[in-house]
Amino acid sequence: MSFGLTILPDDNRKYIDISTSSRVLSSLGRYSVYPTGGIGDNVRQDVGITSKVTGGVAVAIPTRAVTLALGGNFPRVNVLTGINVSGSTMSVYGKQSFTGSSGPNYYDISLFEIPNANSGLEAYGIAMYDSVNFLALTDVSQFGYVTYVNTIDINGAWSIPDSVPNKGSCVVFARWNNGATPIYHDRDAGQLQTFTGFSSASGSVQGGFVGGVQVVIVSTGFVPSPPASGYGIVIRNASGVITYSSKYAPVIWRGGYFGVPGYVENDTGGASKIQWIGSSGNVSQPMVPIGSYGFQCGDYSTTGTYPQKVALYSGLLMSGNSISTYRAKSAGASVYYYQYPVRAQMGYNLPCLDASDYF
Repeated sequence: MSFGLTILPDDNRKYIDISTSSRVLSSLGRYSVYPTGGIGDNVRQDVGITSKVTGGVAVAIPTRAVTLALGGNFPRVNVLTGINVSGSTMSVYGKQSFTGSSGPNYYDISLFEIPNANSGLEAYGIAMYDSVNFLALTDVSQFGYVTYVNTIDINGAWSIPDSVPNKGSCVVFARWNNGATPIYHDRDAGQLQTFTGFSSASGSVQGGFVGGVQVVIVSTGFVPSPPASGYGIVIRNASGVITYSSKYAPVIWRGGYFGVPGYVENDTGGASKIQWIGSSGNVSQPMVPIGSYGFQCGDYSTTGTYPQKVALYSGLLMSGNSISTYRAKSAGASVYYYQYPVRAQMGYNLPCLDASDYF
C-alpha cells in the first residue's frame, strides 16, 4: 500500500501521485549558435542565455547538431560535441573546420531546466518530497507541465496537436520499440518524422512506419487553468497566480538519464553507426526527449576527384530500454568524406521520464 496525494488529470488516463518527485520543466530559450569560435578539435563558444539556471538540471535538446559549408570541392563540416550550462552562460563545444556567421550554418539548440527540488520539511500545507516548491514559482517561463499523453503511430510524419500549448517550444518524451527506423523532431514543422531510403541520392527519404509510440509532451511558459470539472487541486503563489493545476499531470522525474557518449569519426566501416545506450537511475520504462544529438551521412556517394555524401541530422532509435542516435533528416548539404567526419554524436546526459508514471 502506498501513501501520498493522487490526482486524475483532465485526460482521465491514470491517477498520478503528485506528492513525490513532482517537477516542472522551465524553458530557457531557443538559440541559433553560429560557429564563430575558430577552428579546432574542441572549440568553445560561450552564449548568454535569457534566463539564469537556478542550480537545477539543464536539458539541452538540439534540432541541429551539425553545420556545413555549402558548395565547393571540399564541403566542410562542424559538429557539436558537448554543451555545458553554468549560471547565465551556455558553453557550446564543437569540432570545427570553418567559421561563419550567416546563412543556415548554425547549431539550433533549445534549452530547458528541471529546477531543484525542496525537501518538503520546511513547507506549510501539503508536504511534497523531492519535488519543486510550486509556491515559490513566480516567472511564467518557469512553468512547464505535461499537456499531452497518448500512444501514437508515425508513418512518415505525426503532427503535434494544436491543442498543445506553445507546441513550438515543447519537449516530446517518447518510448517505442523499433531498431531500424529513426524518429526525428522537426520543431519548425511541429512534427515527429520518420526516415528511410538511406542509399538514395538525397541521403534519406521521409517515410517508414513506427507504431505504438508512447508520447508525453511537456509544454512550457503558460499559466495552467483550473480543472475542467471545477474539482481538483490548484496551487497558487503569493501573487495569486496558479502554479499548479490538476488539469495537467506534473513532470515526474526520479533522476533517470541516458549517458550518451560523444564521438567524432571518419569514413571507417560505413557512414552510419548504431550504438545502444541504456538508461541509468531510478527508471523502469525510460522515455527519451526526442532531439538531434549528432549527425551521420547517407550511403550514396558522388564520383570524381572529390566524392561527397549527404549529411543527415540524427534522429533516435529505441529498442527495449536502450536508445541510439541514427541518421534521419537531410541537412541540405554534403560532406567531402575523404577529409571530414561522416558521423558524430554529442556527449551528454539526457534526463528521462518513466512511462510507468503516465501509462
